[in-house]
Amino acid sequence: MLSPLLTLLLVISGQVQDLRPIYDARRSPEPAKFPTAEIASLKRNVQPAAKRFWDKRADQCDEELEVIDAAQGSFTKPKSNQKAILYRYCTTGHNFALNGIAVIEDGQLAAHYVYDGAWDNAIGALSDIDGNGLSEILIATGGTNQGITWGVISIIELSEKGARKFGATDTYSDNCVAQEKGKASAYKLYVKTGSAPAFQRETFISSACGVKGSWLKSGAQKQIAMREDEIEYHRLK
Repeated sequence: MLSPLLTLLLVISGQVQDLRPIYDARRSPEPAKFPTAEIASLKRNVQPAAKRFWDKRADQCDEELEVIDAAQGSFTKPKSNQKAILYRYCTTGHNFALNGIAVIEDGQLAAHYVYDGAWDNAIGALSDIDGNGLSEILIATGGTNQGITWGVISIIELSEKGARKFGATDTYSDNCVAQEKGKASAYKLYVKTGSAPAFQRETFISSACGVKGSWLKSGAQKQIAMREDEIEYHRLK
């Protein structure tokens, strides 16, 4: 679960005006734990709608819906206590999947989004980076292709009109599988809050493929341009 990590980073960021740390790829987030009853309830409430939406593509799935991670925040209305649950409806190929986000409030389904994505592995809540009272959602994904391991985050905000997309950016890469003496790069990401949030990052390099304590800072913190988030998020509720 990303939420505790993000909360810690936001507390620390109080010393740096409105420039907030939001993600550090050198740290491994702890996955959320879900009671069996909660998983069963989620499947009852979201799986039929997801199956109807995906239609014939759903028939190609071999596995059942898998609950991945969750985050706490105010996702669809300010000052609410909601849980955003990331799930994988099914895998459709190497690093391709049909994904969904279900927002739960007081035990009821408040919102449900589905999207054609990837092997998304974590979800986190950001503390209102644009000042409209809603918690933004950070989605982390990654995989290994031809010996190269990579990580990416995307940031969205949910509303009645759909999902507002703030963009996506790389968080991690290494060639440790492809080369005997591989190297790894990891990024620590920041946001400068406001109606048009701006993003910055620090780069860290490891010659030991991310072994704890081996990361060395490379260069100064700098502003980055988030690339376009090409994912289409479809609201089912």
